[in-house]
Amino acid sequence: MARLTRRAWLGAVGGGMVAGAAVVRSGAQPEAPEGMVIVPGGPFLMGTSEGDVDRLAKRGGYHPSWFEGEVPLREAEVATFAIDVHPVTNAQYAEFVAATGHRPPLHWQRSTVPEGLVDHPVIFVDLSDCMAYAQWAGKRLPTEAEWEKAARGTDGRQYPWGNEFDPDACRWNRDGVGRPCNTCPVTEYPRGVSPCGAMQMSGNVAEYCADGPGPGAAFIKGGSWMNEDPINLRPAARNMSGFANNRSAFYGFRCAKEVV
Repeated sequence: MARLTRRAWLGAVGGGMVAGAAVVRSGAQPEAPEGMVIVPGGPFLMGTSEGDVDRLAKRGGYHPSWFEGEVPLREAEVATFAIDVHPVTNAQYAEFVAATGHRPPLHWQRSTVPEGLVDHPVIFVDLSDCMAYAQWAGKRLPTEAEWEKAARGTDGRQYPWGNEFDPDACRWNRDGVGRPCNTCPVTEYPRGVSPCGAMQMSGNVAEYCADGPGPGAAFIKGGSWMNEDPINLRPAARNMSGFANNRSAFYGFRCAKEVV
């Protein structure tokens, strides 16, 4: 596969959206499938304004190009859909591996979940693994636009819980010390819940989306346990996006599904 430049995979595609079905604007809200929450269709604010980029770049000591692909703050639309409350866990992924014979994550020994990590998000999976699991589960991966709406709601907030970073609302590298596979159970950090009721959409593991900024690349959103700077834990951030075949200790995923 040809190597992508940083400019290419960080978001030369400004919108990065995959068109979906007609947007649901009215009527009774559909019932959420088990383990999922409903994200109502309609417009929302996606991306980051130029003013916020200037402010964030100065605060974090970044060049404005670090935020490439996020600009502008714009109105986008998605159809009503459901999204998993939590990232897919090792326990859930183990059921998939046992049922299908799909390759296990790199750190599993003899297709067995490491001790103490059953309720942690699955890691060391790439985009094809995520899509295979989603198909087996009768679901799919969310698009970047769907993922960002589920994480931020409609008002363009910086984090799932609001505009100010809360160090106790997510799993992140607050001490500046990276530790191998430093994930946490998917039920931790309830203060970080998003407007639709999804958990851990900032931190713990960054999550694959169905679409990407170019061939062989994927949007990977939300930051992870290894991020030291809260700027990179914002749902609008694209700076962890990259190769679709990258099986990493800090990449995971959650699934989405159409609803009627």
